[in-house]
Amino acid sequence: MSVRLLYLVRHGEYIRGSEHAAGALTDLGRQQAKHLAERLRGTKFTAIHHSPWERAAQTAAIVAEPHAGVPLEANDLLKECIPAVPDAQHLSDGHKDFLASFPEEVLAAGAAQAAKALDRFAGPALGGKELLVTHGNLINWFVSKALDSPDHAWLRMVDYNCALSVIAYWPERTRLLSYNDMGHLPAHMRGTDYPAEARI
Repeated sequence: MSVRLLYLVRHGEYIRGSEHAAGALTDLGRQQAKHLAERLRGTKFTAIHHSPWERAAQTAAIVAEPHAGVPLEANDLLKECIPAVPDAQHLSDGHKDFLASFPEEVLAAGAAQAAKALDRFAGPALGGKELLVTHGNLINWFVSKALDSPDHAWLRMVDYNCALSVIAYWPERTRLLSYNDMGHLPAHMRGTDYPAEARI
């Protein structure tokens, strides 16, 4: 029975304060990506897909270096988005403020994009291993859907830069093999965009 493994990676640390879709990797972000590339060096990917946003594209290029001949493709479905707006009863005040900062059309577009991303990349397909270099919200959406979790579950996860999540898709079942695995990163490179108390 064939299994399809979907590797999900959040981009490396990036320079903030520029346009929402921009932000090149920091020096630390490039180092995070190099450690991840070494971790994945022996993995036989059939394709590597990435968000077109600069931080994800740069991360993907570094991770792809040991995989000569493997297609490396940008895909708009992998841009950061708001994948779902849960019922208010499941939202903290912080979540409510965060979601309220986006126009309705952006929220609607995010939900549509997330659904299309699942249709495109989730599921057993023809087996093999594919890598997606994308953004935290979308990774957490993939993970929550793999677990058949409610729509608010994606807001309850913390996804580190260049951490690794892997979902296994068999024709009749789905399993989460790992989430936010950062064993390849030295301690000082883990969770650098989160407060110290949220780093492990």
